[in-house]
Amino acid sequence: MQTNKTMWTERIVAWPIRLAVMVISVFAVPFCQAQVEMTFNDGFVESNLSGPVWPSQQQPTYVGQRQQVNGFNNYHSNNVDQNLYGSASYGSVTDGVSPIVNPVYALGDDGQQSDHYADGGYDLQPEDCLHFPRPEVPRWAKLIEFVPTKLSKPVDRFGCLFGRLFCMEHDEVELGLDDHAIGIQPIPERPRLILELNEHFLAPGFLNQGIETRHGAIWRPSLWVFGEYRTSFHYYDRDRPGDHIVENVHRLDLFAQLNLSGTERILAGFRPLDEEEGGRRPFTGYDFRNGDYLDAWNANLQTLFFEGDFGELFPLLDPFDSKGLDIGFSVGRMPLLAQQGLLINEDMIDAVTVTRNTLNGRGNLNLRMTGVFSWRGTNRNSAIGLPNDFDPGSKLYAFLTESDFACSTVNIDGVYVDGDEAFGDLFAFGVSSIRRHHLYENTYNSSLHLLASFPGGDRTAYADQGELLFSQLSWTPHHTEDLIYLNSYWAIDQFTSPARGPAFGNALGQTGILFGGIGLGSYGAPIAVRTDDTVGTSLGYQMFFDHTRSQVIWELGGVTETKGPGRGAIASALRVQKAFGQHLICILDGFVSKPEARNVAQGARMELRVKF
Repeated sequence: MQTNKTMWTERIVAWPIRLAVMVISVFAVPFCQAQVEMTFNDGFVESNLSGPVWPSQQQPTYVGQRQQVNGFNNYHSNNVDQNLYGSASYGSVTDGVSPIVNPVYALGDDGQQSDHYADGGYDLQPEDCLHFPRPEVPRWAKLIEFVPTKLSKPVDRFGCLFGRLFCMEHDEVELGLDDHAIGIQPIPERPRLILELNEHFLAPGFLNQGIETRHGAIWRPSLWVFGEYRTSFHYYDRDRPGDHIVENVHRLDLFAQLNLSGTERILAGFRPLDEEEGGRRPFTGYDFRNGDYLDAWNANLQTLFFEGDFGELFPLLDPFDSKGLDIGFSVGRMPLLAQQGLLINEDMIDAVTVTRNTLNGRGNLNLRMTGVFSWRGTNRNSAIGLPNDFDPGSKLYAFLTESDFACSTVNIDGVYVDGDEAFGDLFAFGVSSIRRHHLYENTYNSSLHLLASFPGGDRTAYADQGELLFSQLSWTPHHTEDLIYLNSYWAIDQFTSPARGPAFGNALGQTGILFGGIGLGSYGAPIAVRTDDTVGTSLGYQMFFDHTRSQVIWELGGVTETKGPGRGAIASALRVQKAFGQHLICILDGFVSKPEARNVAQGARMELRVKF
């Protein structure tokens, strides 16, 4: 305990120091303010002490009415730049109110600028203060955003690491504005297609007069030929018989599109370097392990369909566009996708579709409904048998909807497959919601899916009962252009997808690059898992470099079974992708996985993609 003598000694020493600080504060504040003069000129803050002071990402909030004084853009109440954390760049912040440090410029009765000082400083009026509300973050918000906040912290370090490793510059958000005019920037050169007849793709110019049909439609025919070539050298070893692969394979997608109008077209597509054979799709290339040449050359039509709009084909039936005849349709061989590929992911199906669009009401901004009928047979998926096997006698019926609301997009889809006796009948449906969530720390994108399948008769390997819960969550960390995603799924019993192409694998490819195939050769998913009593997740960092010309994806993932024998695995994958010019993309992939009760598996590949 201190004695009275000691306490009085401390008071005698402390009071002169406090008095000196008060005196200095009274005389120093007006002096410092008199030396700081700032003007706010439509983009940055000019200061005679430190030069340009750039505003932050959040634009300044101007308080008071804007005036023009002596050629400068001044304000009755000058601006305070707010940084990303809600505090003021100039002055102090007390209870969310920030006073202006520089003199308060006002207009006198004569319209001239005048400075008001009072009380040894400046005349601080309530309207001269900017209020930065600081609401207390609820505990539930802190709890919800705890994991995303922690996962966002290493993004800068990852960007620096991969940038140095691959000699790339990590993209960052530029908060400041240029202090000089950059002028009109040149428009990038238009990428030309292989063949463009009559009207060019995305080219400036005048529209032709066109041809008027007997039913009043105006057609301006044009022909475009375009496509993509892919080649990959890959090595794949999962330490299982038949899974050791070293090969070079090729794929060519070639399309010819005849445009009749803005809504009518005929599209023909070929894949001459790979061919669908039942439930297989071999690719042309060379097998280095066995020394065999792989031949899959063919001239089969991969795609051939016509699509149009009934109201645009026959405009004279509804000259005032009031009868609701704008019904879209398509017929032929086409790809089909539903529930982001979780329900249906078929690249070649013979079908007819009818679509009614632009329906609204009761909070629904736009409703699109599509009916689908396929008559030629489909590739049936199995959770326990051969992955995707062709059912030649099956017929597929589907009803697909998409509704846009103010805050979300909702899809409700139903599919029924009438199959051969060996495959069985199947009914499956899917419900999904895609939306953005604005929370306290960040904005998040979510996609939630609920799918189920039920056999129409006896249960088979291709018509089984099961459910699939699927979730995708992504967000962009502050000050970056990067993306972090966290995807998860839970397969209950044996969920069966009604239709899947042989090159698309299982229904879980959307979980991440560890769970999805590449659609090229025999290089399968690093974690080959089916919708059969399993649960899995993936965490990925997608980082952009060189002004989005390059990107790196690093992903961690794992899967485990909920019933039956051990089929768990953990894995990590890295993908580097870089664009060269307007047509060439180079991709490097690699992964390492550790399946349960088996040795370590690994794989790597290099792919070149040419778009033309």
